[in-house]
Amino acid sequence: MSVVGYYSNEMTLHLIKSYCVPSVLYGCETWYLDRHDYRRLNVLWNNSFRKICKCCWRENVSHLLFYCHTFPVSYLADLRKILFWKKALICDNVIVRTLANISKCSIGLILSKYYIQSISVNINDIKLRMWKHFVDDCAEHGRVTFY
Repeated sequence: MSVVGYYSNEMTLHLIKSYCVPSVLYGCETWYLDRHDYRRLNVLWNNSFRKICKCCWRENVSHLLFYCHTFPVSYLADLRKILFWKKALICDNVIVRTLANISKCSIGLILSKYYIQSISVNINDIKLRMWKHFVDDCAEHGRVTFY
């Protein structure tokens, strides 16, 4: 915010998504995250969105995330984990592949949260399933209205 000022525009959002989020999520593929950790990450992301869009601090930002076609940061952390383990399972290194096969159970829990059948699913299908889960969650809790 100190670089671009307090003007809400696409450039600010792009800079945050390109530089800040990867820095915050650096190494998240190996983190163990419980509900509290996911909540803290989402609060950080939501507060950034509120600041950019000049929203009230009590206002839910799910509709802003939806219309900006942006995942909540907890979804981004899960996506990074899925993609990391997906790459590890097809790695040329036997040790990395073996470790990835041992860890398949933990990644299976994340996949099941988004109703993804297997880690071998196409990357675009994974992103689409996660987006559908986000949209369904928003609609279920009345945060986004579809016309």
